[in-house]
Amino acid sequence: MITGATGGIGRAVARAVHGTGQDVSLLDREDSRLQDLAADLAAIGSGRVTVSAGDAADQADVTAWVQQARADHGQVVGLVNVAGLWRSTAFDELDMSEVDDVITANLRTAIVCCRVVADVMLAQGFGSIVNFASTAGEYGSISPAAHYAAAKGGVIALTKSLARELTPRGVRVNAISPGPIDTAGLAAGSSATADQVASRTLLGRLGTPEEIADCVLFLLGTGSSFVTGHVLRANGGSLL
Repeated sequence: MITGATGGIGRAVARAVHGTGQDVSLLDREDSRLQDLAADLAAIGSGRVTVSAGDAADQADVTAWVQQARADHGQVVGLVNVAGLWRSTAFDELDMSEVDDVITANLRTAIVCCRVVADVMLAQGFGSIVNFASTAGEYGSISPAAHYAAAKGGVIALTKSLARELTPRGVRVNAISPGPIDTAGLAAGSSATADQVASRTLLGRLGTPEEIADCVLFLLGTGSSFVTGHVLRANGGSLL
């Protein structure tokens, strides 16, 4: 189950998971974009693809999505909370409506989806949850975006806390903390050029959505079966 599935990273995650032969259930707001993605995935994997248009921050929408996924696919093996929103605004210019939007999109979505899916996974006795944090949540935002950093810091705290609560009952919870990734969202949300952002990494380039998707596959799979409560840094060395 993947939220924010039609964005740059979400699409790469969906392609990577489906490419392993797994069924995928996708949630995003725009049905037309979901249908386009489903058609794309049909050409690369043998598993089933189902989609649901809804808001990952709305418990009723998420509950309906999970119920439909269980009806269509049976067990819920993994949840990947990609849904998020990046906005760069100086703190002394920040409007509270933007604060609400950013915290809702980045933190509330993760809380709501984890809450609903945890019930299913705990009843099964197994499952893997992967949340999306950010380097901004670890050491603060380089661009003026304190509200975004606070939301992603909350995702990290959520991940570690849920690992303590859920892992003894069979559900692993981890997070990925991407550095600068070459997506449309990065280009639209920052005044810095791609070259300026890339220069902050030791590799001297932006990461790709596909590289982040590979990290997701690791955290979902058996290769990470002894890993929980971990924040996997995929940042090109921009944070050591």
